[in-house]
Amino acid sequence: MKKLNFCKLAGAVLAAALMSSTASAQTIRLTAASSHPPVLPWVGVLKDYVVPESNRRLEARGSKSRIEWTEAYSGALFGPSEALKGVEDGIADVAWIGTMFEPGKLPLHNVHFYAPFVVSNAADAAAIGNDLHEKMPALNAELAKYNQVHLGSMGDATFHLITKTPIKSLADLKGKKLLAGGAVARWLEGTGAIAVNSSFPEFYNNIATGVADGAVMTLTGMVPFKIHEVAKYVTLVDLGAPITGALTINADTWKKLPPDVKVVFTELGKEYSAKVTAQVGANEDRFLKVMRDAGVSITTLDASERLKWATALPNLSAEWVKLNESKGLPARNVMNAFLKDAGARGAKPVRDWSK
Repeated sequence: MKKLNFCKLAGAVLAAALMSSTASAQTIRLTAASSHPPVLPWVGVLKDYVVPESNRRLEARGSKSRIEWTEAYSGALFGPSEALKGVEDGIADVAWIGTMFEPGKLPLHNVHFYAPFVVSNAADAAAIGNDLHEKMPALNAELAKYNQVHLGSMGDATFHLITKTPIKSLADLKGKKLLAGGAVARWLEGTGAIAVNSSFPEFYNNIATGVADGAVMTLTGMVPFKIHEVAKYVTLVDLGAPITGALTINADTWKKLPPDVKVVFTELGKEYSAKVTAQVGANEDRFLKVMRDAGVSITTLDASERLKWATALPNLSAEWVKLNESKGLPARNVMNAFLKDAGARGAKPVRDWSK
């Protein structure tokens, strides 16, 4: 009898607590995470803007909801290739997902990697990424398959080369082992270079220990990861500015959020894209100066050699479309939408990938 009365009392206390919580401010506990460090714009904006701004925005809207954040960056919860799975399983609620590391699971999100030498700046890449999510339901369905919702696309700076020895022509790439994350490896096909799959945090050690002779990467990654300390030659190639990732939220978490919190996250997702691209653009010029001051040789690949590179590549777009159409995916429509959007923004492709 005493045990029964105790259980009744405990139940009453719990019910009262829940009612009190509902009547007053609602605390929502979320985890924000990334496989990469906050020194990179796409993680820094999550940490320094999205997380703190979420509660400021809720307060300004007069919402009773507040978010209690747990933050885990720099691979504390998962590495680059486990991020998609981490959000899918709810290890993190909101995270930067490197879509470039998931060409198999997220093929449509990697469309731009199969049309290099097209988009040259992060702002256009991010805008195209967001447009594709609005116009192509298949991209949202692709993320939904892994239990997550797209909040905002992340565009990065265009890719270049950083190597231990000078690269003055396409012929200089022959036999060179170059680090290239995920689908970027395909940009080296036909050049004579050997692609070594790796992610930015691993580049320094891989070059320092002789695993590779250099890397295909963005200027925005060279200085934060100190790659210029082990590879003193930068060759500006403008291989293309990709949509390398996205800010996503676990779908189960999303379903449970109050409507006003969903509105705030929808707003912050678009703002995330804009703020990341603004930082990326500012960092490009700043990092070029840092590397020049550090004695790094910075040259631009001649336009004729750039054309040779683009021409030497296999018909990446046609191969990608054929492969993914055979799996029932609307790859041709996505590729055409990407190229059309890029053209509308003034892109001047070195090679016509629509053929």
